Amino acid sequence: QFLLCGPPTLGGEADPELCPRHRQALPWVSLACERVSTRNLGALLRTSFSLASSRAALDVLKVDLDSFEGPILEEALFRQGLRPKLLLVEINAGIPPPLQFALLDSPQLQEAAKIVAISVGGSSPMEVNMPAAGVSLSYLVQRFAPDYVLLELGSPDAVLVRADLLPRLGRDAPLDEFQAFAHSWLDLHGFSRGQGASVRSELLNGTIDACHAGNEAVCLAECLTSEGLACDKN
Repeated sequence: QFLLCGPPTLGGEADPELCPRHRQALPWVSLACERVSTRNLGALLRTSFSLASSRAALDVLKVDLDSFEGPILEEALFRQGLRPKLLLVEINAGIPPPLQFALLDSPQLQEAAKIVAISVGGSSPMEVNMPAAGVSLSYLVQRFAPDYVLLELGSPDAVLVRADLLPRLGRDAPLDEFQAFAHSWLDLHGFSRGQGASVRSELLNGTIDACHAGNEAVCLAECLTSEGLACDKN
């Protein structure tokens, strides 16, 4: 899923069977029923965000592709000039800090694997978070600094805020990626939450108190307006 919330709005859905449901649930969103890639993103953006002012006034950019989130974000921010207040990005929680990982968007990859995803069809749940797709938390934090900083980490989404807006949220400093990963719910499919806590501790060299591993971070990415940020902590 690729979603831009302004106004205007733009969404991308690669599965044609889901497009009618998308239009029914979000009728105000201009939907591109096609696979979003680094090669067609510019053309898609021109349909709804033709003016530089609209790209600078964007509220939210949500990227949940289960594949090459990193290159899509780089294309959107670095080359297409989007300046959203918030980034909502699904991460591969199987890759802990400080490892930086992002699946690249390449024609060869799409030719060899028509569907690139963390989980495909009836695949074994133990394979869901293998480091083959998606993007790691540390990649997001390091790649998009200093313009964007980590605000919250849920499961499995990271929320980054434009750095100039952080004081307006009452934050003196961004969230530390190591602490965020340690205290959020590690979404490891095939494991119970108790087992996931043990896995987390091992991933972080046994330095994390496993009893806190079940606490999922609160997301502050609600109620954006063009006049400012109004955050709902519910």
